[in-house]
Amino acid sequence: MIKSRDDRTQTETHLVEIEKKIKELRIRYEQYFAGVEKRAPLKEREALERLLRRMNQRKIMQTELRYRFQNLSSSFHSYQGMWDRIQREMDEGRYHRQKINHVDQQDNAKAEVEKIYLDYQNVCRQCQRPVPQRAKLELFINQQRENIRKKYGNVECVFRIINDNGKPKITASLKR
Repeated sequence: MIKSRDDRTQTETHLVEIEKKIKELRIRYEQYFAGVEKRAPLKEREALERLLRRMNQRKIMQTELRYRFQNLSSSFHSYQGMWDRIQREMDEGRYHRQKINHVDQQDNAKAEVEKIYLDYQNVCRQCQRPVPQRAKLELFINQQRENIRKKYGNVECVFRIINDNGKPKITASLKR
């Protein structure tokens, strides 16, 4: 019984590591395709492939861990196909990076912050709580957006205001 518990813990640790490496690799490829990185992260990709092959050779007894490994492996292979396709398009000159006009981006951000602030005001009134200054809320939203960018790369996030047991709460969800 002790051996199976140790195996389970070790397998869970490996799965967390694989999940983290997939996320990091995805971000590195996004940076490469956006032109931030000069080279594709091929060494990291090969190391992750080796790790997945080693895990695939192990017999995972627990159904939920085996299912989790299969999902991680499947998502990695899907990403590989996408990365290879984009790389091929880049090599053939058919891939065009999307450029966002900086002015449009600023206008969109201001409009989004304004909408969030209005929603926050409404929820504060419902909860009979004081409404904070717009500048404080804007600063908080921008800090959260930057934290999300650092953690997940250049992903789009949407902020919503909810009433959480009588308290206004800001939630963020990522668009993938």
